[in-house]
Amino acid sequence: MTKVKLNLVSGNIQEREVVTAFKYNDVKYIIFDGESTGSMGLPIILVCKEVLGKVVGITDAEEWKNTKECLKKIISGEKIEYASVNSELKADDIYYRQLTLPVASFDALKNSYVIPDTSEVGSDASNATPVFEQIVPEDITKTDISSINPVPADTFNNPQLNNEPAVTSEPVPSSIPAVEQAVPVVEKPVEEYNLNEASSNVAPAINNYDELKNEFLKSAEKLFDEIYNKINHND
Repeated sequence: MTKVKLNLVSGNIQEREVVTAFKYNDVKYIIFDGESTGSMGLPIILVCKEVLGKVVGITDAEEWKNTKECLKKIISGEKIEYASVNSELKADDIYYRQLTLPVASFDALKNSYVIPDTSEVGSDASNATPVFEQIVPEDITKTDISSINPVPADTFNNPQLNNEPAVTSEPVPSSIPAVEQAVPVVEKPVEEYNLNEASSNVAPAINNYDELKNEFLKSAEKLFDEIYNKINHND
C-alpha cells in the first residue's frame, strides 16, 4: 500500500497507508489503514476526503452515507473511479471518521484499488476546473463536530457483502454463584487411658501368706520395742 505523510495543523506528523482512494461527485475520498482493531477484533479504517490539497473529516450526514455506499460498491466488485494520492499532504488534527470492517471486506478494498496512470490524462484536463464541496461553518453543528471524534468507531457490517459469520459473544453473568464448600467434620480422638500409669501409684498386692505374716510380726516387734523402751525410760 502507498504511504502518505500527513502534516497536521498542530505541527505533528503522521504516516498512513492508503487502503483505497476514489472520486465521487468530483470529490476525492481517501481511506487510510487505522492499523488497529475495534472491540470485536475487526480492522479499523480511517475515512476522510481531500479538499484543496488538505485532508479533512466528513461532517455532513448525507455525505457520510454516500461515502459508505461507495465503499459497499467497491467491496461488492462494482467499478468506480479510483484516484491517486500525493505522497505528502496537509491535514486537520481530526481529519477522519473511523469505520470497522470485516476482514474480508477490508481485504477487498485493498485488493481492488488500482492507482490510475496520470500520464494518460488528456490535453483538456488542464482546463478542467475541479469542483470542491464547500463546508459552510453554520452547517457544522455540535453533533457533526462530535461525530468526527476519533475515539468512537462505527461498525460497517453488511452481511450481504461478506461471507463471514456474525460474531456473537456469550453473556457474562453479573455475579458468580457461591459454591458451598463442605466443611470436613473432624472427630475428636478418643483419649487412651494408660493402665500401667494408672496403677503405678497403687501399692502392689501381697498374695504370699508367709510374706504377710513376716510383715505383721515385724510390725508387732517394732511396736513392742517402742512400748518397752518407753516403760524403761520412764523408770
